[in-house]
Amino acid sequence: MQILSVLLLALMFVPVLASLSFMPYLTRETVSFGVSVSEETYRSEPLRRMRKAYALTSLGIYTVLFLLCIFNTVDSKESLAQNDAIGIYISIMVAVSIALNLIFHFKMKNLRASLPSAPTVKSVLAVDTGFRRNKLILSHYWFLIHGTVIVASMLLVLLNYEKLPATIALKFDFQGHIVNSATKSYWTVLFPNVTQIVMTLLFLFINWSILRSKQQTYAGDPERSIRQNTLFRRRWSLYTILTGFAMVLLFSFIQLNMLYPMDTDVMLFVSILIPVFVVLFAVILAFNTGQGGSRIGRSKTGPGSNVKPVNDDDNWKLGSIYFNPQDPSIFVEKRSGIGWTMNFAHPAGWIILGGILIAVVASLIFSV
Repeated sequence: MQILSVLLLALMFVPVLASLSFMPYLTRETVSFGVSVSEETYRSEPLRRMRKAYALTSLGIYTVLFLLCIFNTVDSKESLAQNDAIGIYISIMVAVSIALNLIFHFKMKNLRASLPSAPTVKSVLAVDTGFRRNKLILSHYWFLIHGTVIVASMLLVLLNYEKLPATIALKFDFQGHIVNSATKSYWTVLFPNVTQIVMTLLFLFINWSILRSKQQTYAGDPERSIRQNTLFRRRWSLYTILTGFAMVLLFSFIQLNMLYPMDTDVMLFVSILIPVFVVLFAVILAFNTGQGGSRIGRSKTGPGSNVKPVNDDDNWKLGSIYFNPQDPSIFVEKRSGIGWTMNFAHPAGWIILGGILIAVVASLIFSV
């Protein structure tokens, strides 16, 4: 594997590992490892030590796994073995992340029972009835730019179909060698456009779900909470539009390479650079914004508010799966991680999840 490939892999994976390791610092200060707490409790010394222990444990495990992945990938000269090494690494990383979150979730539940309580402080639910009148996302019309690029790419290959080579390169390894190709056909040359359309629709749906997701306002400082959440949604809406556009450009670049074959180093660089941009953008946004906008303009000193958020822990299975038949919301903020998840007690949630899975499986089948 070339040194450039190793560096690009590091740029893509290291920020992800950092965000996974420091995720407890990015959540709302009313949630600790999937358990409801007050800001005052979140900033207490026992919880500070728990977050530090999680971060150090995660960093140690992920670093060892990453070094093993790089070693195995560099040591292997076969493309299949390289892909297998990366695939196995990602699978183990996901499994470790789930296991660590579950372990610390149950530790947190046990710890909360031993923490001193304030019986005079009641749980408070805050709702802003005018929240939906705020500009929560960027306009869906921005996706028309994506559509314009898709149409232009489609016309480019159709108008120059006869100039395309008889065999189309579909996949490259980390040395830039072709590992998969197919005979020229309209389906082969237009499949990137199909992928672009599906991805654009998916990003459009994500933008819509950001708009429609459930309002979550902290009663300890509702005005600040509303400002933070509004900016949180706008920033991730911007991320959705820009990263969607970057992925559209990537597949247009692939089509351009069909017509005008480029140097393999250039092809490899661009193919990895855009995913690196997507990952780095997400990580920077996560650290800068926090879940629900909690890191925007927050006070880093002081004990924090002792107002207790409404305890709906019973609706969060294992601290991360939201299941509430009484809640009409389809999308809610995650407790573990950044972004949103679905209410799995809502029938529409399963329909949406099924539709996404069908689209993913179909794309994998037709890409073979």
